[in-house]
Amino acid sequence: LLDHQASIKNEKLKAELEQSRISVMLSQIQPHFLYNSLTSVMDLCDKNPKQAKAAIADFADYLRGNLSTLKEQKLISFKEELEHIKKYLKLEKLRFKENLKIEYNITISEFLEMVESVGWNTYSKEQLDKALKNTMYMVKATVDGKLAGIGRVVGDYSIVCCLSDICVKPEFQNLGIGLKITKELKRLIEENINNGDKILIELTPTAGNEPFYQKAGFKYKPEKITGMYLWIKK
Repeated sequence: LLDHQASIKNEKLKAELEQSRISVMLSQIQPHFLYNSLTSVMDLCDKNPKQAKAAIADFADYLRGNLSTLKEQKLISFKEELEHIKKYLKLEKLRFKENLKIEYNITISEFLEMVESVGWNTYSKEQLDKALKNTMYMVKATVDGKLAGIGRVVGDYSIVCCLSDICVKPEFQNLGIGLKITKELKRLIEENINNGDKILIELTPTAGNEPFYQKAGFKYKPEKITGMYLWIKK
């Protein structure tokens, strides 16, 4: 009797484990992801067949990785999981590249929405109204009509300016949107200086974000230049 009960319990645990594996797989292959990925590949077939072929290979590898979780009895290594995530991000970038729009205005409510999404210090609406009115350049990124990121440039329009408030919502991070915003602000500055003139762009990145800005062409030489800051509150 005890052996029979143990056998039933064991079979139940196996069934639960199998169901858990299926749930994990399905959670990683949502219908909207499949639809968006296939739509992006379809668009690429006419525009860039070579890239479409590469995207299909990535899509197949991603699906194979998910299906293999149903068969694997051992834990998946961190390296394998990282490669799997990279495939997912490449497929998502295809969609964002097509649906990413850059606009040149930021409202007070949009600014508040952005900084609150990443846990930054918030400001009064009066402060923001004044700040946005005195901004040299501002950029807003949207994906499928949803606010994804913002960035500003403040300065004297002539000799020096500062890159400020580069911010991307958590759900849109690691997809190249922040770099797109930064490069667009840099382009606006470059286009609006006279031939023969030069202007210094300063920024104070949080520790660890230096490589991100180096990708956009900024120089990082801590042995020569260090940054400092001071918050003044009343």
